[in-house]
Amino acid sequence: MRLTNRTIALGVLILLLAACAPAPAGQNLVGTSWSLVSLDGSIQLGEAIGGQAVTLSFDASTQAGGSGGCNRFGAEYSAKAQTGAIAFSNIISTLMACIGEGIGEVEASYFEALSLADTYRVDGSRLTIAGGGHTLVFERTSEST
Repeated sequence: MRLTNRTIALGVLILLLAACAPAPAGQNLVGTSWSLVSLDGSIQLGEAIGGQAVTLSFDASTQAGGSGGCNRFGAEYSAKAQTGAIAFSNIISTLMACIGEGIGEVEASYFEALSLADTYRVDGSRLTIAGGGHTLVFERTSEST
């Protein structure tokens, strides 16, 4: 009987420790900045077609922003490092005229992909965000310490 009680106590302790485990290393997005290198497999983005780099920064626990290749934008986000879930909402951008063939289309696709995102994964210096049939791949540009 004593062995059974110890086994139960050990099992409960393991479950409690797992529930309190920190987020997987490198999954915290706060204070990081990224540059988009692929949108749905295409590398013809932002500065590659005459615009600005397409970027994403996570400034606070619920605020993100960056450049869509022409316009600056801001958004609210929520991310759960333990599950890899992410969601962006209230995406707003400046309304500059995007001169240059393809820049406006890249930006519209980027904002749509962010609005439909539901998962993310950080793998070294790469961030992959996916959802709604879209996949965004970023390279890390900075990280706060």
